[in-house]
Amino acid sequence: MTTVSSAPVQPLLLPAPSPRAHTSSAPPRNARRDHSIPSSLILRKTMRGEFSQSFQLFRELLASGWTPDEFALGSLLKASSTLSDCCLGEQLHAKSIRAGLASERGVRTSLVAMYSANGLLGEARHVFDEVPLAEEADVPTWNSVISAYAFHGYYDECFLLFGAMLGAAQLTPTDATYAIVISACSASKEVRIGKAIHAMIQKDQMLDEIKMHNSLISMYAKWGHLEEAQKVFEAMAARDVVSWNAIISGLEQHGECENALAFLRRLAGLKAPPVVQPNRITFLSALSAIATISGLKLGKEVHARLIRSNLGGETSTGNSLITMYGKCGEVETGRLTFEMLPSRDVISWNSMLSGYAQNSQLGSCYELFKAMQLSGSRPDFHTMTILLCAMSPGSVSSSSCRLGREIHGYLVRRAAVKSLPVSVYNGIITMYFKCDRVGDAEKVFKGMSERDSHTWNSMIDGCSTNERYRDAMLLFVEMHTQGFQPDHSTFSIILTVCSRLVSVELGKQLHASAVKQCLHASSPLTFSLSVNNALVSMYSKCGSIDDAAQLFGRMPKRDVFSWTAMITGFAHHGMAYRSIESFEAMKADGIRPNAVTFLGLLSACAHAGLVEEGAHYFNLMNKESDAEPSIEHYACLVDLFGRSGQFEKAEATIEIATSHLGLEGVSCLWLWKVLLGACHARKQLELGIRVGRRILEVDPDDETTHVLLSNIYAAFGLWKDALEVRRLMREKGLKKEAGCSWVEIGNRKHVFVAADGFHENRKEIYEKLEELDEKCRDIGYVPMTDYVLHDVDEAQKEAVLRYHSERLALSFALLHTGRRKGGAIRVIKNLRVCEDCHRWMKFASEVEGMEIILRDSRRFHSFRKGKCSCGDYW
Repeated sequence: MTTVSSAPVQPLLLPAPSPRAHTSSAPPRNARRDHSIPSSLILRKTMRGEFSQSFQLFRELLASGWTPDEFALGSLLKASSTLSDCCLGEQLHAKSIRAGLASERGVRTSLVAMYSANGLLGEARHVFDEVPLAEEADVPTWNSVISAYAFHGYYDECFLLFGAMLGAAQLTPTDATYAIVISACSASKEVRIGKAIHAMIQKDQMLDEIKMHNSLISMYAKWGHLEEAQKVFEAMAARDVVSWNAIISGLEQHGECENALAFLRRLAGLKAPPVVQPNRITFLSALSAIATISGLKLGKEVHARLIRSNLGGETSTGNSLITMYGKCGEVETGRLTFEMLPSRDVISWNSMLSGYAQNSQLGSCYELFKAMQLSGSRPDFHTMTILLCAMSPGSVSSSSCRLGREIHGYLVRRAAVKSLPVSVYNGIITMYFKCDRVGDAEKVFKGMSERDSHTWNSMIDGCSTNERYRDAMLLFVEMHTQGFQPDHSTFSIILTVCSRLVSVELGKQLHASAVKQCLHASSPLTFSLSVNNALVSMYSKCGSIDDAAQLFGRMPKRDVFSWTAMITGFAHHGMAYRSIESFEAMKADGIRPNAVTFLGLLSACAHAGLVEEGAHYFNLMNKESDAEPSIEHYACLVDLFGRSGQFEKAEATIEIATSHLGLEGVSCLWLWKVLLGACHARKQLELGIRVGRRILEVDPDDETTHVLLSNIYAAFGLWKDALEVRRLMREKGLKKEAGCSWVEIGNRKHVFVAADGFHENRKEIYEKLEELDEKCRDIGYVPMTDYVLHDVDEAQKEAVLRYHSERLALSFALLHTGRRKGGAIRVIKNLRVCEDCHRWMKFASEVEGMEIILRDSRRFHSFRKGKCSCGDYW
C-alpha cells in the first residue's frame, strides 16, 4: 500500500493486527470507563487543526493505559484524512479493531472518508461492505461511500449505490445524500438523472428546502441551463445568501453578466434595503461580472459596500477590485486599492500588473514588476505571461521589445524548455507578434512540442493583427488538419479576419463550418452568445446588414454585445432610425447599454444628421450606463453638430471635452480634426483655416490636415493658397494617401486606382465603364465638376471624375458577375467617396437593376433603384 505522506510515521501502537483481519476480542462494553474528558480534549485539538498535538496527546493517553472510544478514533481518522496520511489511518483502523470499535457508525464513516481521501476506494468499499445486516440503515456510511465514488469521478457506481439505497426499505436519503448525488449529476452532466432527483426532492416534504434548491440551482447553472436555474430560484419561498450566490455566480460564469448584476441589485439593495446580507462570495462574483461589462459606476458602489461590510481589506476581494478597476480603465484607482491592501499575495501583484498591461501603461507595469521582486514576492509563470502580453501594437517600442526578448531568455534559463507551461509559450508568441517579429513568433510556434487551442488562437490573431490574413486562414485550416477543434475564441478571431477582408463569401463558409462543428458530438463549440455575436458583427461589417438582422432575430438569447453589434451595424449602414429602435428595444428587454452601445448610437445620429436625438442620447448616457463619456463620444457629438452646420456648438463641445477629460496638446487634436472635416464638408472657409492652423501649430507634420486645408482652399478657388499647402507637403515629405478601390471575384482581390491602366482586363473594363456612363447620362446623370479640386478645364474635370477607382471596380465586377438575381456587388474604397461618384452610383444601380454596396472610409452605402441607404447625408 502506497503512503501519500512522505514524512516518517511514528507507530501509534505495536504490534497491531492488519485492518483487513477484522477479528476482535473487544472488552465488554460495561467494562469500559468514562473516557469523555480525554476524548473531548482530542476532539477539540482536531477541530482547531492542531493535528500534531492531537496525535501526541493520543500517544500519551495510550501510554497511560487509556482505551480510546469511538469519538476519539473518529476525530483522529478525520485528521489523518486531512493530512492524507494513509499509514496513520491504517494504524488507527487497526486500533479500532482491537478496541472493538470498527463497527461503530462514526468510526466506520470516518474510515470510509479516510480511505477515500487517500484514493483507496477498494478499502473504502471493503469497510462499507462489512456493515452488519442489522445496521444497513446506517445512512451516514452510505453517504460517505457514495461521496467517495463521486469525489473520484466514479459516477456510475455513485448512481448505482444511490439506486440501491432507494430500494432499501429501511433507508431514507437525507439532505446530505441528495446534495452528494446532485453534485455528481453536475460534474457528470447527467441531465436525465439530475431532473429525476429534482422531481424526488419536490415530493419529499422532509428535506431542507433551501439547501436542496441551492444545490439544484448550482446543478442547472453548471450545465448552462440558466432558465431552469432561475425557475428554481424564483420558486423558492425563502432564500439564504447561498441561494443568491448560486444564481449570481452561475449567470456570471456563463457570460450572463447583465442578468447576474440584476440579481445583485435585488439582493444587495443598492437602491433599496437589502433582502439578505451579501457576503464575500457574492461580491467576488459580482465584481467579475462588472469587470466583464466595464461597469465602473456599479463597481464603485460595490466597493463602497465592501468597505461598509469590513470586507474591503480582505486579499481576495481586494484582488477582484484591482482586476475590476483595471478592466474599467481606472488603473490608478486600482493601484490605490492595491497599496491599501494589508497583505498581498502573488495574485494581488498579477492583478495590478494586468491592469497596467490592459491599459497600455508599459512603464508602470515594468516598474511594478521590479517592486514585486524587491518585495520578496516570487513571480510565477502567470506573472511572466502578463508581462509578455503587456505590449499593445500601438505602444511597442524597441526597448519594450528588447525587454520581451529578455523575459523569453529568462524563462528558458529558469526552467527546462519542455517544462514551460503552454500558456507561457502562448504569451511569448503574442509578444513577438505585437513587436512585429512575425518570424520569431513562428519559430516559437514550430518549436512547441505541445499546443492547445489558445496557441492556435494566438497565432491566428497575431497574423490577423499584422495584416497577414492569408496566413491566418491557412493556420485555421491547419488547426483542423491537426485535430484541434476550434472554440468560441477561434471563430471570433477568424470571423474578424473576414470582417477586415470585407469578404462575406468567406464569412458564409465559416458560418457553415461553425454549424457543422456544433452538430459534431465531440466538438467543444456550441452556438453560444459569443459565436452568434461574432457572426452578427461579421455580416454587418461585410455589408450584409440584412443577413446580420436575420441572424440577430433568430438568436434565442441576446446580451449587451449582441445589441451593440446590431446598433453599430445599422449605424454604419446609414439606418439611424433602426439603430434608435434597436436601442429602445434593448432597454425594454432589460439590458443596460454600455459605452460602446452609446458610441454606436451617437455615430448613427451623426451619420444621419439627427441633432436633437444625438444630443438627447449623449445626455442620457450617464443615466442609462455605468460608463463616463470618452473622447470618442465627444468626437461623435462634434461631428454631429459640425456636419449639421452648428459650428458654435461643435466648438463649445470641444472646450467641454477638453475640460472634462483633462485633455491638452496632442491629446485633443482628434476633436479639432473632426471639426476640420466638418468644415470641409460644409465649405466653411474661415473656420476651416483657423482650425487647420490650430492643429498644425501642435502637429505641423499632420498630413490629413494639410490635405483638408488644401481642399478647402481649392473649393473656394483659392488656387495659390492650395498650391502653397501642397508645396509645404512636398518639402516635409508628406504624401496624401492614394485612393484605391477593390472587389473580390472568385476568391481573388482586384485592386484599382484612378485611371488605372495596369489591369489585365483594362480594355474590357473601360468599354464597360463608357457604356455604363452613357446609360447613366441618358437617365439624368450630370457630372458635378465642382468637386474636382484641380485648376483645369471642364472636359478634363469630367475625365477625372469618370475614371475614379470605384467606377472601374464596379465595371470590372459587372463584367464578371452579370446581373445575378438577388445578388449584390460589393466595392470597397479606402477613402471617403466623393459626392459625384456617390450620385453616379445611384444612377448605376437603377440602370443595372441590382444592389451596389459601397464601403468607404466612413460607412456603407447601399444603392438600390436609384437611392442610397444614407439618404444622401454622410
